[in-house]
Amino acid sequence: MSDKATDRTAKIVALLREKVRLEPWHRRLFYLVFGVLWGSGSLWLLIEWFKDPELGEARTLLQTISMKVHGATMLVYLALLGTLIAHIRRGTALKANRLSGFTMIALNGVLVLSGWLLYYVSDDAVREFSSTIHWVIGLIALPLLCAHILAGRGWTAKLLELEKPSNSARSRAARHRDKEFRRNRA
Repeated sequence: MSDKATDRTAKIVALLREKVRLEPWHRRLFYLVFGVLWGSGSLWLLIEWFKDPELGEARTLLQTISMKVHGATMLVYLALLGTLIAHIRRGTALKANRLSGFTMIALNGVLVLSGWLLYYVSDDAVREFSSTIHWVIGLIALPLLCAHILAGRGWTAKLLELEKPSNSARSRAARHRDKEFRRNRA
């Protein structure tokens, strides 16, 4: 095998050994922002469902505040979604959790589109339709994210159990190759 092919193989092996799970600070920040986003949207929806019918289309003060928090948090959340590219790339390369992961990506896309329609479109029929789509998908986003996380933890536990070789089982050359790759990785 040529050195070029060996280097490429070593890079692929290293990619497969990288953690798919987010770093603790990244995970905590993502969960916090997602929680505020989901909570502010759910609060708005609860108030809308249980407000005094005499108010009609008028919004309460708490609804107004929750929408402002929802909009501001959405901007941070969209930025955080952009930071998940490496997570998605590694998960796809490992063929891990792809169904729930791509489902989450698709649902986030629909939420972005329906939120945009709610903000910019003035046609009442379109707003009503996009509002229903937005809150239905928004509400199911939390259980789906939890399912994605739990499935990932189960998958990771299986992978770690299978890939736990004893030190004697790994050849000295393989350990040296891994060490070299980590040192030379940019």
